[in-house]
Amino acid sequence: MTDRKPSITALIFVGAVATLARPAPLSAQIDPCKLLTREQVATVLPNHDGGSVAHAGPALIPGVSAYQCSYVDKEFNLLTVILNVAVDDKRFAEIRPGSIVTDEQQVAVADGGWVRGDPSDMKLTAVKGRTVIDLELMAPGAGGKIAALVALANAVAEKL
Repeated sequence: MTDRKPSITALIFVGAVATLARPAPLSAQIDPCKLLTREQVATVLPNHDGGSVAHAGPALIPGVSAYQCSYVDKEFNLLTVILNVAVDDKRFAEIRPGSIVTDEQQVAVADGGWVRGDPSDMKLTAVKGRTVIDLELMAPGAGGKIAALVALANAVAEKL
């Protein structure tokens, strides 16, 4: 048996393959403000600012990443888009939405969705795989924009 040492080229190749095989951190994979187009957001919040990333990275729960984009208009009306992404089923069990509350209405979004709120503050929560999608629209007339919020949530879910 000979005592062979790997060449530097072999070591570089193995290192490169190991790097390519390792998935990028979730925070590098999702830009929450690029999940919706300017036109899509304008269906619920006309004349918005284009959005700004409020968070993209680890959440307080290990194994969960959180992403938030906030859109504001000149009257300080707000649309927030929040994603919480679990790396496995155990972590997802910690962020999965609870049982349906009586004031929630089921909506057709991804693997399941619910909407609740009042005329000026509507919240939509949906699930797609191990991701919880939350949209909140705080604006006059928000209660009349449920169909548009459902369309936005479906657009987000399609990109995941």
